Amino acid sequence: MKKRFILLSLLASVLMLAAYIYSQNKNIYPVTTSSIQPEEDRIFFIYSNPLIKESTLLSTSTGERFNRRTFKVADVPYIQTKSYASTDIVLLAEHESFYYTLEKDAIKKHPLSNPFSFRYEGKDVSVKAYNVDTTGNDVHINDKKTKKEYQLTLPSLVTMGSSDENYIYVIQGMAIYVIDRNTEEIIETLSLASYADKFADSEEFIVASSQHELTVIEKGTWKTKYISYPDNLEYADTVYYDKESGSFYVTYEDKEGGANLLEYGKDFSFHTYDLTFPYMEGKFKGSQLYVVAQEEHKKGIGGYVGVFDIHSKKMLYQFDLPEEQVKVQDFIVVYDQ
Repeated sequence: MKKRFILLSLLASVLMLAAYIYSQNKNIYPVTTSSIQPEEDRIFFIYSNPLIKESTLLSTSTGERFNRRTFKVADVPYIQTKSYASTDIVLLAEHESFYYTLEKDAIKKHPLSNPFSFRYEGKDVSVKAYNVDTTGNDVHINDKKTKKEYQLTLPSLVTMGSSDENYIYVIQGMAIYVIDRNTEEIIETLSLASYADKFADSEEFIVASSQHELTVIEKGTWKTKYISYPDNLEYADTVYYDKESGSFYVTYEDKEGGANLLEYGKDFSFHTYDLTFPYMEGKFKGSQLYVVAQEEHKKGIGGYVGVFDIHSKKMLYQFDLPEEQVKVQDFIVVYDQ
């Protein structure tokens, strides 16, 4: 009887181990790769579509060579790094309750309670917003400075977070919520000039690229002013604060589809620079601006990348992206040039 019990216990353990291994393997997607050159993994581009179950992750240094990784996953249009100090790649699904990490030779799926609205990993704080339903988002905050973990409920359409020593900022449609890191409470709801989904902040100001006017908010007093854009602006996109110059920069697409850069001085007077390049999305890294545009018609070309120095406004280099089965959706610069 005792021997039979031991055998049954061993069998149950084996079955549990097998079930665990199966559940883990079920969340692993093999990656088909080109010959990987690690020094090329500086800029990553994700090509993905919710209707086609194959995505491509491209990486390069200057566009001369590309690392190409393909995997059987659909709907991962957003790419980030794992944390503030990490260079590990995270891919976010838009409509599903999953996110994915890039392992050595595989993509690993991680289940979530609800789809991400956004995730922000700061130096000492993590903010993760989950799209629960059409009426609201659950915002989970892990503050390593105050050693507190807590949760807030905000309206739907939260899209981005940030933080400084005293506050956490969350943007939502036409408002920015200010959360006090000590009390865990929302102390201010700041109105934007119009809808916005991106902002940046310095020690003194929060600046949001609202649709119709730039929104500038003074920290502490929370006084707000709105600054008109140039007449040729179609939509304002990425906002960036450059500590070296003390200036804010905003990228925008003009009415002809071209890329432009706005530079705002300390008094928020501005200069406009036509970059003479097509525009889909722009991102800043250090003193450089990376602009990506899709290509719809030329065979073999999936898009264009232009790299600019934000101080001189000169193009440093440009290159074409290869054409894939689907369109490039997002990119991230992991290392400075």
